[in-house]
Amino acid sequence: MVRRRSASPGRVELLDVEFAPPPDPAVAMRRIAAEALILQDEAEAVLADVARGEHLGRVAPRGGPLVRRFFALADAVPPAVACPDPADRRTADTLRTILTHHAMQVSTALDFLAVAWRSERLADHVRRISGLGEPALILERLYRDLIHRDG
Repeated sequence: MVRRRSASPGRVELLDVEFAPPPDPAVAMRRIAAEALILQDEAEAVLADVARGEHLGRVAPRGGPLVRRFFALADAVPPAVACPDPADRRTADTLRTILTHHAMQVSTALDFLAVAWRSERLADHVRRISGLGEPALILERLYRDLIHRDG
């Protein structure tokens, strides 16, 4: 690698640095989706406990870390600039949206559980929480597509 020094416009400084190609965004997204699928199962269990009206003190210690991890995984999805292929950009956008949805779904369910005692209407809403819905199925399909992309 050659780098010009700003102090001496005529000098060239050689650096002993090995070139590393940018990581394949599909590989990163496959790893993220695989972890998200595992977390998704636990999130479904947390949401079922919320719907049954389990005590917040037993559900929140499991749900809170899930929320944080889903957000962390969403942040780890390669940005659009790292995805030269339009299909990778669409996959990244979809994956980021699903991970954010999962985090918000669990977080909101915990928030509702915390205040369900205030009214029967809130308690009824908590009882109707039914899981992660269609985004969970989309994540499963997205992961299968990422696996089959490499053959």
